[in-house]
Amino acid sequence: MSKWKISEPVFEADYKNEKLRIAPWEGHRIFAYDFLQFFRPNKILELGTHYGCSFFAFCQSVKDFKLDTELYAIDTWRGDEQAGLYGEEVFNTVKDTVNDSFSDIRVNLIRRTFDEALDLFEDNSIDMIHIDGLHTYEAVSHDFLTWLPKLKENGVILFHDVFSPAGYGSNRYWKELKEQFSYLEFRHSWGLGLLFPKGDHLLKKMMEINIEDKISLYQYKALYEFEQIKTKDLSNMVLQRDIAIKSNEEMIIERDQSLKDARNLIKSKTDAFEAAEIMIKERDMALVNSEYMIKERDEALSKAENMIKDRDEALASAESMIIERDELIKNMENMIGIKDNELRNIQEEVKDLKEQFNELTLKCEENERIIESYKSKKIIVNLKRPYK
Repeated sequence: MSKWKISEPVFEADYKNEKLRIAPWEGHRIFAYDFLQFFRPNKILELGTHYGCSFFAFCQSVKDFKLDTELYAIDTWRGDEQAGLYGEEVFNTVKDTVNDSFSDIRVNLIRRTFDEALDLFEDNSIDMIHIDGLHTYEAVSHDFLTWLPKLKENGVILFHDVFSPAGYGSNRYWKELKEQFSYLEFRHSWGLGLLFPKGDHLLKKMMEINIEDKISLYQYKALYEFEQIKTKDLSNMVLQRDIAIKSNEEMIIERDQSLKDARNLIKSKTDAFEAAEIMIKERDMALVNSEYMIKERDEALSKAENMIKDRDEALASAESMIIERDELIKNMENMIGIKDNELRNIQEEVKDLKEQFNELTLKCEENERIIESYKSKKIIVNLKRPYK
């Protein structure tokens, strides 16, 4: 361990994010900065980092004093029910701050829940744990009990929000821990507790240098700097107020002109509304006429539908008649075919009869010739026969 020294550090992270100098943890940064220089831990782990007010104070001390310390920040960087939910901008700001100011020291940003990160660390491997996650009684007690095995002998655990004006459960849990283990505490800036649950060797060394007196000094210093920030902020507010007053005067002039323009615009709109009302009335009349036309059209459509229905029924009847006619024609064609066959048979018979008739005619003619011949011969015979 080194000699305790009260410093006047410059926190480089503030240049990247001005919110850090007014964060709830801001009042403990100088103490944390000096504490690390005195303690010189090998491994620091923080549970709950958000924008990194405490974490970057640790980083600044490690960087400035060239400590052989590795730092771990564990957070989902998505928020919780107390800090609120937020997007990627918070983690991006933290990551950019590490890259810009602390790239030459060993910094690890781990995006996991606290429980998910437990297996990444061996038991008895961490010198200092800072618990600053969800501040309910259940969450703080769970974080303490699950991470306590990871703490080295004579290590230290820091708790923030142990004197929270919001009445967080972390206040009650800190009271319970104080009854079981050695501790130091700060009551300003929402409270910071240092717990020594695995041996008080470090606490004894701090007592040897009158740490309780130094705690009072750090408290007064933090409150004084906070008042300075408020005074500076008030001065800035006065300057901003004067600028705002001048800006307001210009805005009033612009407002008056805007009001004048607005009146003209209102008049134009009023005229437009009146014209619109006339158009609406005309439109309403047109709608009424349209309704009559629609009614007449609907009646005409109804009549047309009835006519179409009658036409369809007539067409259906006609189709039935056509089918019957086609069937009758088909039957007649069959009968005609039969008659044609009968006619052809009769014609054949007539032809045969004609041929027979012709043959008979020829035979008759032949017979007539024979008869005539016979008659002629008979006459001649009779002529030759003498008369008696």
